[in-house]
Amino acid sequence: MANNSISNYNYHGYTPKQGDLVYLNFDPSIGREIKKRRPAIVVSSDIFNLRTGFVTICPITITIRDLPFFITLHGNKLHGQINASQLRTIDFMASERHIEFVETATSIDFMQTAKIIMDGLGFEGMINNL
Repeated sequence: MANNSISNYNYHGYTPKQGDLVYLNFDPSIGREIKKRRPAIVVSSDIFNLRTGFVTICPITITIRDLPFFITLHGNKLHGQINASQLRTIDFMASERHIEFVETATSIDFMQTAKIIMDGLGFEGMINNL
Protein backbone atom coordinates (compact mmCIF):
# COMPACT_ATOMS: atom_id res chain seq x y z
CA MET A 1 0.00 0.00 0.00
CA ALA A 2 1.34 3.46 -0.94
CA ASN A 3 2.16 5.97 1.77
CA ASN A 4 0.12 9.08 0.97
CA SER A 5 1.21 11.07 4.02
CA ILE A 6 2.77 14.45 3.37
CA SER A 7 5.93 15.33 5.24
CA ASN A 8 6.25 18.57 7.16
CA TYR A 9 9.83 19.82 7.26
CA ASN A 10 11.52 21.76 10.04
CA TYR A 11 15.11 22.34 11.07
CA HIS A 12 15.43 21.87 14.84
CA GLY A 13 11.76 22.79 15.22
CA TYR A 14 11.88 25.81 12.88
CA THR A 15 10.18 26.04 9.49
CA PRO A 16 10.95 29.33 7.71
CA LYS A 17 7.98 31.58 6.97
CA GLN A 18 7.55 34.03 4.13
CA GLY A 19 8.99 37.37 5.23
CA ASP A 20 11.33 35.91 7.85
CA LEU A 21 14.79 37.39 8.09
CA VAL A 22 17.21 34.54 8.74
CA TYR A 23 20.91 33.78 8.98
CA LEU A 24 22.23 30.92 6.88
CA ASN A 25 25.35 29.61 5.20
CA PHE A 26 25.48 30.38 1.46
CA ASP A 27 28.53 28.18 0.82
CA PRO A 28 29.22 26.44 -1.44
CA SER A 29 28.98 29.32 -3.89
CA ILE A 30 30.44 29.72 -7.36
CA GLY A 31 31.65 32.79 -9.23
CA ARG A 32 29.97 36.05 -8.20
CA GLU A 33 27.31 34.35 -6.06
CA ILE A 34 26.93 35.60 -2.48
CA LYS A 35 29.21 33.66 -0.15
CA LYS A 36 29.60 32.79 3.55
CA ARG A 37 27.13 32.95 6.45
CA ARG A 38 24.91 35.98 6.18
CA PRO A 39 21.32 37.17 6.56
CA ALA A 40 18.59 36.66 3.97
CA ILE A 41 14.89 37.29 3.49
CA VAL A 42 12.56 34.34 2.88
CA VAL A 43 10.39 34.96 -0.20
CA SER A 44 8.87 31.49 -0.76
CA SER A 45 5.46 30.66 0.68
CA ASP A 46 4.97 29.03 4.07
CA ILE A 47 3.36 25.96 2.48
CA PHE A 48 6.24 25.56 -0.02
CA ASN A 49 8.78 25.69 2.81
CA LEU A 50 6.81 23.31 5.02
CA ARG A 51 6.08 20.70 2.33
CA THR A 52 9.40 20.69 0.44
CA GLY A 53 12.13 21.41 2.99
CA PHE A 54 13.41 24.04 0.56
CA VAL A 55 13.28 27.81 0.97
CA THR A 56 13.66 30.56 -1.63
CA ILE A 57 15.62 33.51 -0.31
CA CYS A 58 17.37 36.72 -1.29
CA PRO A 59 20.63 37.50 0.50
CA ILE A 60 21.18 40.64 2.56
CA THR A 61 24.46 42.51 2.21
CA ILE A 62 25.95 45.31 4.30
CA THR A 63 27.47 46.86 1.16
CA ILE A 64 25.16 49.71 0.13
CA ARG A 65 24.63 50.06 -3.62
CA ASP A 66 22.49 52.49 -5.56
CA LEU A 67 21.26 49.85 -7.99
CA PRO A 68 17.73 48.81 -8.99
CA PHE A 69 17.87 45.25 -7.57
CA PHE A 70 18.89 46.40 -4.06
CA ILE A 71 16.33 47.33 -1.39
CA THR A 72 17.35 49.07 1.82
CA LEU A 73 16.32 46.93 4.78
CA HIS A 74 14.42 48.51 7.67
CA GLY A 75 14.94 45.76 10.26
CA ASN A 76 15.30 46.19 14.00
CA LYS A 77 18.19 43.73 14.35
CA LEU A 78 19.47 43.51 10.76
CA HIS A 79 20.68 46.32 8.54
CA GLY A 80 21.93 46.53 4.96
CA GLN A 81 20.32 45.86 1.60
CA ILE A 82 18.32 42.97 0.20
CA ASN A 83 19.92 41.76 -3.02
CA ALA A 84 16.91 40.68 -5.10
CA SER A 85 19.13 39.83 -8.10
CA GLN A 86 20.48 36.75 -6.30
CA LEU A 87 17.21 34.91 -5.69
CA ARG A 88 18.13 31.36 -4.68
CA THR A 89 16.37 28.19 -3.51
CA ILE A 90 18.22 26.11 -0.94
CA ASP A 91 17.68 23.03 1.19
CA PHE A 92 17.11 24.51 4.64
CA MET A 93 17.16 21.00 6.12
CA ALA A 94 20.88 20.60 5.31
CA SER A 95 22.78 20.95 8.56
CA GLU A 96 25.56 22.84 6.71
CA ARG A 97 23.09 25.69 6.02
CA HIS A 98 22.34 26.14 9.75
CA ILE A 99 19.30 28.36 9.15
CA GLU A 100 18.40 30.58 12.09
CA PHE A 101 15.44 32.97 12.54
CA VAL A 102 16.33 36.59 13.40
CA GLU A 103 13.18 38.68 12.95
CA THR A 104 10.30 39.36 10.56
CA ALA A 105 10.74 41.81 7.68
CA THR A 106 8.54 44.87 7.39
CA SER A 107 5.68 44.56 4.91
CA ILE A 108 7.19 47.35 2.80
CA ASP A 109 10.60 45.62 2.56
CA PHE A 110 8.98 42.32 1.64
CA MET A 111 6.63 43.80 -0.97
CA GLN A 112 9.41 45.85 -2.59
CA THR A 113 11.51 42.68 -2.83
CA ALA A 114 8.59 40.71 -4.32
CA LYS A 115 7.97 43.47 -6.89
CA ILE A 116 11.60 43.52 -8.01
CA ILE A 117 11.63 39.71 -8.32
CA MET A 118 8.38 39.73 -10.35
CA ASP A 119 9.70 42.48 -12.62
CA GLY A 120 13.05 40.72 -13.03
CA LEU A 121 11.44 37.41 -13.99
CA GLY A 122 9.07 39.10 -16.43
CA PHE A 123 6.08 36.91 -15.53
CA GLU A 124 3.53 39.74 -15.55
CA GLY A 125 3.67 40.16 -19.33
CA MET A 126 3.38 36.41 -19.88
CA ILE A 127 0.51 36.07 -17.41
CA ASN A 128 -1.37 38.99 -18.99
CA ASN A 129 -1.14 37.20 -22.36
CA LEU A 130 -2.83 33.99 -21.16
